[in-house]
Amino acid sequence: MKNTKEWFLELQWGKVALVSWGDPLNPPVLMVHGYMDSAATFIPLVETLPDTYYYVAFDMPGHGKSDPFPKGHLVSTAEQVQVVRQIVDSMKWETFVLITHSVAFFVGVIYNCVYPNRVTKMINLDPGPPMSTYCFNDYNMPLWFQYVYNDYYEDYDRWHQEWPRQYTYDEVINTVMRNRKLSRENAAIVLSRVLVPQANGKYGLSWVPSSKKLTGVPMSEDNLLGLVSKNPPPMLNVLASEDDTLEMFKKNGRRLLKKFQDNLPNYTVLNVTGTHDVHIANPESFAKDIVEFLNKDFGKIRSKL
Repeated sequence: MKNTKEWFLELQWGKVALVSWGDPLNPPVLMVHGYMDSAATFIPLVETLPDTYYYVAFDMPGHGKSDPFPKGHLVSTAEQVQVVRQIVDSMKWETFVLITHSVAFFVGVIYNCVYPNRVTKMINLDPGPPMSTYCFNDYNMPLWFQYVYNDYYEDYDRWHQEWPRQYTYDEVINTVMRNRKLSRENAAIVLSRVLVPQANGKYGLSWVPSSKKLTGVPMSEDNLLGLVSKNPPPMLNVLASEDDTLEMFKKNGRRLLKKFQDNLPNYTVLNVTGTHDVHIANPESFAKDIVEFLNKDFGKIRSKL
């Protein structure tokens, strides 16, 4: 494995855990994990990428080894954007490449809109499934409000208790293998920053339950298209063949992906065989495409809008 370093960044509410691979003098690549994950999910991918870049990943607050956001409010992607901003500022990067997985796509595009010309390229790992429901407030506002706000505040204590269950090692490994269709080795990687040993020999999970209620910034499809189209960097979008999203939602994601492809310059789609975790299970299948994208000179670009 590449030269690995771990450290913590002190922010207003607590510590954010970071991990890096490679030489910090090389061009930087920031990696942002998806829903209820951690920086560990990028380990298999990093091992397939060249040593000519400096890779940095981190655990979002309330995930992995990072402290949670302050108790008492719903966490949104807008707050996660500010975590990215403070990490980038702490690293003193003027520009960087951004790799996102799943819902982190929205963290990336909002960051790019608010802080333009910092992200030189974006690589989005299977953004389709979360895209299917991101604008749900626009599709069905009452149901969206019920799910996000009423459910949260009417059952507030549930979302702010300690993680309720403990597991044997085999129980939690087997659950991840089954739910995410991963090998035992890869399930162990996913859990490597999450398992918390207990005195009874079992394990708790470091995820904060309220993290499961991550909410997006409410917007319509047109708003999202405008946001993504604002000074967009070249994008490589890796789309997995297996999508377990409900069909009634899946069409929304397809429509948005088509809009982006029709309106953004240097927007590349790469279809790969695998699940939503293909970057964990089989990164070798598209690593060369990432390298080609990283090495390509796109020159100056403009949005088609």
